[in-house]
Amino acid sequence: MEDTSRLIERICLPLIIPVHPYLRDHHFESKIILPAVEELQRLAASARAYRPDADVKCMRSARFDRFLNIEKDADIIEACNELEVYESGRILSRLITIDRIRGTMTRTKMHTVVSFAAEGEHFTGMPMDTTSAVEGFPYKISSEKLYSDLVPFGPSYQNVRGDVLLSESGATAKVYAAINQAPSEPLGSPFPLDGALHIACVWGQRYYNIVAFPGGFEERIIIKPTVPGETYHCRVSPVAVTGESLLFDIWIHDVSGDLREEIRGVIMKDVSGGRVKPPGWVLYSPLARPLDKQG
Repeated sequence: MEDTSRLIERICLPLIIPVHPYLRDHHFESKIILPAVEELQRLAASARAYRPDADVKCMRSARFDRFLNIEKDADIIEACNELEVYESGRILSRLITIDRIRGTMTRTKMHTVVSFAAEGEHFTGMPMDTTSAVEGFPYKISSEKLYSDLVPFGPSYQNVRGDVLLSESGATAKVYAAINQAPSEPLGSPFPLDGALHIACVWGQRYYNIVAFPGGFEERIIIKPTVPGETYHCRVSPVAVTGESLLFDIWIHDVSGDLREEIRGVIMKDVSGGRVKPPGWVLYSPLARPLDKQG
């Protein structure tokens, strides 16, 4: 979302990210990748440290444009948070790395961009009785099968628990907020949303025959941050297909039924150029197209 108010400040804040062992469990095509949910956590913490009045729990127009690869022997990631502060109070935040090439030459890479709201927003999300079940006759996949065949991450990122129930209308499952060295401030544990994205990936594999990674979202509102050690219920609902991307809405509730996070317009897209395909056993139909193409 473009802010038409006056830009009052631009600054690049150093961002040093320690590479703890759990991060090495997040990999794709033999490359270790910093998860998008962790990138958002780091940007939010940096923005709030610089601007304590920033409402980092309300995010808009996030885009994950480029993987941030982690070298196998790296102890830290050296990056920066490029902030633009607008008169309205909105903050635009970009995660940037700088590579040195050919001696003194450098190359700047922009990995993630997100807008933090000017002030808090109050709204009513979907009640849990609406999001706790999927319509139709659900197809069941165990979390063990999910991580062995469909989303082959290491143990630290295997946080979908029990069975995933899928139908053409969406998917539901339980997600666990793992206890490890991952930061849980200021957005809460990154693992429930990460697990929900795994479920969206599985839905795309079954019903649209693509292995899709998150490419961004339109809006994420955190009502109450998730807590390490707790288990949550999530609902993933397909919205539309735009080009080669799938769009979803996601809701995360706690065991009492209270809404903790709502994420709208989640973009999931094939980043392998078709090289990576789902296993045949998971396909609903090779020709299944449950959504009408939009645009």
